[in-house]
Amino acid sequence: MFKKIVSLAIALIMIAGMAVIGVSAATEETAEVAADTKFYFEVPSDWNNYKSVFCHIFPYGGDPLAQWQSKKEKCTLVEDRTYSYDPSAKVGGLDASTTYCIIFSLDTGMETYQTLMSTACLGDTLYCNDTKYENPVDSNKTSRAAFWKNHNASEYGPLMQITSIGNLVGTCLAPGETATGLFNKFLTDNLDNARTYSGKTDQAIIDDMASALGLSQDTVETLIKESGITVDWKKAESKAPVVDNPVTNNGGGGNAGNSANSGSIKTGQEMTIVYIAIAMMIASAGVVFFARRKRVTE
Repeated sequence: MFKKIVSLAIALIMIAGMAVIGVSAATEETAEVAADTKFYFEVPSDWNNYKSVFCHIFPYGGDPLAQWQSKKEKCTLVEDRTYSYDPSAKVGGLDASTTYCIIFSLDTGMETYQTLMSTACLGDTLYCNDTKYENPVDSNKTSRAAFWKNHNASEYGPLMQITSIGNLVGTCLAPGETATGLFNKFLTDNLDNARTYSGKTDQAIIDDMASALGLSQDTVETLIKESGITVDWKKAESKAPVVDNPVTNNGGGGNAGNSANSGSIKTGQEMTIVYIAIAMMIASAGVVFFARRKRVTE
């Protein structure tokens, strides 16, 4: 009887071991699937009569990895209206510690607004909805916003900028950028232009920007004084927030820690391995128990 019990326990352990090997193989296969080296882009349904799609990538604040719409930027058709771009094959790959901007464009002149990304976005797909942004340099032009399907738009999304006439566009702060930093740049770089072309008073321009950035009346007052710029703005008449609630990124511009999906595929194999290991431990404990019991009986 004892030999039968031991044989049964050994058989259970062997079966469990084979299951672990199978699950481990499945996990390795999943990892291979997740290790995608490409970016994908779904061409908007209203962008037609094109022949080629291109992908333009540059480090935030740096030079592009290839010339605009050159051979190195040409994308590959995957299926109807969906294209892929492999930076490892085209431009030698990307630096995992760098935050980049990415723009997809067509040979017809259509192009997306610049979207922030890093190697954490490899394997993900950019798509466009109906969101359009005022061009940050030329207010007479607009750009189509593009969003990642599997990443939070406040972490990896359209770059947040202040336009030439004082409007805030985009969803994602650049690396190291803050709401107060953007406001300071607005005062020094865009205020005069906003006064000329927005048709708004200083009070409205400042209040609108403060509200968009989530800056309180007290913070705005302090920043204006520190800038040394003369502005016809009064705190007592302000419609800006009373309490600070500045816009931020979820984890920062180059941090994928809080993304909706960092590119990996999870199917529950990890927990299955744990359960199998527990079963193996129980089976082994059973062998020891019955062995000891037999000795006592003898």
